[in-house]
Amino acid sequence: MKAQAQAAAWIAGQVSSDAIVACYPAMCAALQAHGVIPGRLLPLGRGPAGPPSANVLAISSSTVSPLADEYAPGMIASFGAGRNRIEVRAVAAGGAAAYESALRADLAARKSAGPQLLRNSHIRFTAPEAGQLRAGEVDSRLLATLAALSSVYSFRVTAFGDASPGAQMLFREVTITTGSTGDEAAELAGARALVTAQAPPFLPAHATIIHLTSGQAALSVEFAAPSPLGLLTAVLAVDTQA
Repeated sequence: MKAQAQAAAWIAGQVSSDAIVACYPAMCAALQAHGVIPGRLLPLGRGPAGPPSANVLAISSSTVSPLADEYAPGMIASFGAGRNRIEVRAVAAGGAAAYESALRADLAARKSAGPQLLRNSHIRFTAPEAGQLRAGEVDSRLLATLAALSSVYSFRVTAFGDASPGAQMLFREVTITTGSTGDEAAELAGARALVTAQAPPFLPAHATIIHLTSGQAALSVEFAAPSPLGLLTAVLAVDTQA
């Protein structure tokens, strides 16, 4: 099934490598075919789906149960349509009500942190990215990463990115270019070294030096799905003291 293969490829490439994925046998087999190790898979039986012991649930829309809605309320991607659609959901062990409460609190924190970054003289943003920050649409781990980088470097954010088809999710990827007239290669390499030296959950899945269509070198930083909630308050407290 095309949607199943697409979902398996996305999970293998985008979901955190230490996340446990709950799946039905056919989906589990597709995930293994795309390189997900069996130890990360939690096979589901014919009963209700949505075990709180998993981090992510991969399930067809035809088999979504009330229990899945209760324990996996956060859709992070979907593939296909109709009964063949595959949904990838974030599992919330505390249940749907706790998840919605945490989601609201996290949005408020992101909306507060975004304008703080806009006032940071070491970071420049284009108008679209500034609007996304004000709207709270950027992953907390990216906000913390940008704040950390600005303590050492001056740079420009050229784009925020998202790779979650079928779901409106937070931007988990950022592309930055150096904001100085010095050694561009050395600064980007230093910025990459800084972000890859972080401890989880602030360690990105990918941090790569790329070249834009203009030929300019840039640093692309991407965090894995799903986006964790409740990280921002502690980070801001540390950043303020620093």
